[in-house]
Amino acid sequence: MSRGSTRFGTVVLTGATSGIGREAALRIAPRCERLIVQGPEAPASVGALLAALNAVARGTVEYLSADFSRLDDVVALAASVRTLVGGSRVDLLVNNAGVPGAPTRVLTRDGFERTLQVNALAPALLTRLLMPSLAEGGRIVNVGSSAHRVEHFDWDDLALERDYTPVTAYARSKLTMVAWSRLLAGEIAPGGPTVVALCPGLNDTPLSSAMMGRIGGPATEGAARVLHAAEADVPSGSYLEGGRVVAPSADALEPRNQERLVETFWTTLRPYASSHRRSITWSTSP
Repeated sequence: MSRGSTRFGTVVLTGATSGIGREAALRIAPRCERLIVQGPEAPASVGALLAALNAVARGTVEYLSADFSRLDDVVALAASVRTLVGGSRVDLLVNNAGVPGAPTRVLTRDGFERTLQVNALAPALLTRLLMPSLAEGGRIVNVGSSAHRVEHFDWDDLALERDYTPVTAYARSKLTMVAWSRLLAGEIAPGGPTVVALCPGLNDTPLSSAMMGRIGGPATEGAARVLHAAEADVPSGSYLEGGRVVAPSADALEPRNQERLVETFWTTLRPYASSHRRSITWSTSP
């Protein structure tokens, strides 16, 4: 794929109402036939965004509200996407939705640490549920962070009941995302969607400012990196930093960590998934 020239059919983009996601949506809208964007806000609250997207869109734009701190919302979101696309396929799924680590540890009503759920568990569940609707030769883009390098898996305390800090929660959620991306790529059969994870760089967004203040470049820079990951000619399972393929952290690649991650996802997400095959994607069949 040549950079900047790819045209997409149907694109699903999560976390599209602010920051990198909003800027990515504005870049993708002129290049796809259908753009389905997600955010936690009620539809009545995103009129300005939808107006901006429709002003540049090549095709249709649709908004679906879902709160990723509620896994039932993720299930409903997947069902809505599958209804919208009908017999067609999703060519690009961008798992961008994310939250900063909260000042103090927060549990969701599903019983999980909020940052881990929103940034890692929810995208994994959504991807599993949309797998039957993903196009052969399509792509899954997972927005991670180089912050994953500063954290390690603690399988005795993945939910950070001890030693919680906002940065630790965020970094661990992104470590989980990056490690899962590698697993996901290995699980998908040849000819299926490719998987690319990336760090969008340090961008001045509501998410980053909540943890570190107003630092970093504009969100447009992160959006450009998301688009590059969507079309770059790189192997499935690649991780990008600065637009280049690099190795993720040793923790993300450690086989025992990957095994434990499979076990963890199976245990936590099985009640919400429609299939019961023991794999990180729970198969590519409905």
